Amino acid sequence: MTVAVVTDSTADIPLEVVDELGIIVIPLYVQFGKKSYRDGIDLSAAEFYDRLVSGPDYPKTSTPNIGDFVSTYNEVAKKSKEIISIHLGSKISATYNVAVAAVKEVEADCRIELIDANTTLMAQGLLVIEAAKAAKDGMGLSQLTDMVHELIPKVHVIVTFDTIKYLHLGGHATGTQAFLGAALKVNPLVEIEEVIKPFGRAIGRRRAVDALCKYAKSFSPARSLAVQHCTDAEEGDSLAERVGGMFPGIPLYRSVLGPVAGTHSGPHGLAVSILEQ
Repeated sequence: MTVAVVTDSTADIPLEVVDELGIIVIPLYVQFGKKSYRDGIDLSAAEFYDRLVSGPDYPKTSTPNIGDFVSTYNEVAKKSKEIISIHLGSKISATYNVAVAAVKEVEADCRIELIDANTTLMAQGLLVIEAAKAAKDGMGLSQLTDMVHELIPKVHVIVTFDTIKYLHLGGHATGTQAFLGAALKVNPLVEIEEVIKPFGRAIGRRRAVDALCKYAKSFSPARSLAVQHCTDAEEGDSLAERVGGMFPGIPLYRSVLGPVAGTHSGPHGLAVSILEQ
């Protein structure tokens, strides 16, 4: 029986890939005012960014609750008695810890292996995709778990945006230096590796995009890649074409930075993720 692969919505895996590989996605929540929405289900990325820019309320994000995990695992266990569940870094969000607590409440007779990806966005997504492909090819749960743990140090992601404002509002940037960057009209660069941390600054969008490409190239050779955008699909496609040209023949996935990530990046984010060989 094929091992079931579960993740959360911050992995931002393209829907067609989710469907093709049978990945189960547990949504996080985004809240505007008093109303809460399931990421990617009740609120699309387009709707989210429209409200982020024009709405009166700044959004908040929250983890899935224990019940979300328990009901998902119990349902998945009807088809597979082995589950690998890969989630965004525990130093970024409490999602992984909620999953740990939920496993103790699962009534179904199944074996569940939880993995802290130490990252998020499509860096996490690339790990999940590798696991789902291997599971589809018949790899067992123990081997899958070992494989993903071996791949975690090989996955990297960098993000740029045009203002530090949203990162600060989301609680991931503090101090006057962050606002200085916004005042100077620079494009901040952040890397996500266990935590969200400053990587540098680029003056102007063109230099920011150059920095994303240089970052990706520094990890050559690649096993797979991903490019994400928030609201400017054309810009994302242009970046993907450029990155793809640097890594001919390597799988490259295109997706949108979803509402949870967008809460912290704002509407003009770009991200590049790379999984090394």
